[in-house]
Amino acid sequence: MNKTPYIVVAIIIFLIAAISVTTLLQNRSTETADSEVVYTDLDITFQNTDGEDVVTDNFLKDQSVKPDEQNPGMYFLGDTISIQPTTGVLPPFTAMYDKDTGSFNITLLQKPFGSSRQGAEIYLKNILKIEESAMCELKYMVTVPGYVDQNASGQDYRFSFCPDAVKL
Repeated sequence: MNKTPYIVVAIIIFLIAAISVTTLLQNRSTETADSEVVYTDLDITFQNTDGEDVVTDNFLKDQSVKPDEQNPGMYFLGDTISIQPTTGVLPPFTAMYDKDTGSFNITLLQKPFGSSRQGAEIYLKNILKIEESAMCELKYMVTVPGYVDQNASGQDYRFSFCPDAVKL
C-alpha cells in the first residue's frame, strides 16, 4: 500500500491549520506590548505601580497621532514636532508615546516653560480622555532639552497638578 497520498494530505492539512492559526493571531483585536499595557481597538489599559488600571481611549487611532517612521513603536502625539510654518519656530512642546514601554515623553520647547507644560497637560488630558489624577499614574516625563535651556535641562518636571511636580 502506497503511503505517499496520505503523507501529502497530512502535510496539506497541517499547512492549512498553520495558516489559519497565523491569520487568527495577526487579526486579534487585543495585543499586549508588555505585562503593564493592554491595547484593544477601543481603549488602552495601563497598570500603575499599585496594580490599579488606568484606562484611556485608544489614542493611537486618533488622526493627530502619527507613527515615527524612524523609530518603530514610537508615536508623535499631535502635530507638535514640526516647525510652525507661520512663525518659523518650534511649538511650545512635543509629546511622544513609546508603545513598547507604555510611556509618554513631553518635551518643553518654549519659555515660559510653565505655560508650555500647561498646554501639554491640556492636550494630553483631551486626547487621553482621563482625569488629572489618572494622568499622574501614567509613566511619563516632562523635560527641557539642553539646546533650549541648559540650566533647565536634566530635570523631570512632571505634570503641574501631580504631587511630585517640580515648580516652573
